Amino acid sequence: MSQVYGGADPGELDRWLARGEEVLALFDCALRSCQEENRSVAQRAVLDLMERLEHRSRDVGGRVLAHFDTCLSDLERGDFENAFEGLLDLRESWMEAMASLRRDRDRAANLN
Repeated sequence: MSQVYGGADPGELDRWLARGEEVLALFDCALRSCQEENRSVAQRAVLDLMERLEHRSRDVGGRVLAHFDTCLSDLERGDFENAFEGLLDLRESWMEAMASLRRDRDRAANLN
């Protein structure tokens, strides 16, 4: 993510971070739904995640979308454990990307 926003001003980074928090909330909803074995809510959350990502970088997004497709297939089969593990991995990657954005924002603020 930071490559996409590398030249952005701190305000723009703050907006991306706010959107990133929304994505984390969707991940949490999907993960909780997997634990509760609530297929319809988990599927809806994953589809919402995919929709949000689809508007971002296509090359990175395409690879991540494939992981979401796998999670949807797992959910369809009722394999909540595999779906949970896949979503958890994706959530951790998302959190790392957000941490990188925060570092970029903080560095930019220190330069000013």
